[in-house]
Amino acid sequence: MTELLTEDMAMIADIVGREVVDELMATLPGIEIKVPQHWTEDNPLARLDRKTADLLVEQFPGDKFYVPTRLRKADNRAEALRLHKEGMGSIEIALSLRISERYVRMLLAGKALPSGVDVRQMDIEDFLGRLG
Repeated sequence: MTELLTEDMAMIADIVGREVVDELMATLPGIEIKVPQHWTEDNPLARLDRKTADLLVEQFPGDKFYVPTRLRKADNRAEALRLHKEGMGSIEIALSLRISERYVRMLLAGKALPSGVDVRQMDIEDFLGRLG
C-alpha cells in the first residue's frame, strides 16, 4: 500500500508502520515536521499519541518531512477500488480518503476525470492526431 503515499510517507510506513503514517495524516495534515532529537511539548509531534511521537523521535531524529493532506489525487481511484473490494461502503471510503461520497461513487463507476480536466476543451492527443 505504500505505493499510494508520498516518498517521505512511504519511507516512514516502511520503517515504523502504516499506522504511524495514518495517525500523522489524520492529526497533522499539511504540516512540515522537523523531528527533534528528544520529545518536546512545543513540537507538532506532541499532538500525536506519545508512543507514536517517541517512535518517530527514536527513528528519525533531526529529519524533516511534510505530512500530506491526503493520498495523491491520481491514486484516489485505485485506493477507492481497493477499499470497495475490501467491503467498505462509499461513506467509509469518502471519510478514509477525505473526498466526497459523490466523488467516490464517480470513481467507482469510472466516471471521474483527473483533477484539472476541463470537459469543454478538446483532448490534445485527439487534436494532434487530426493534424498528422
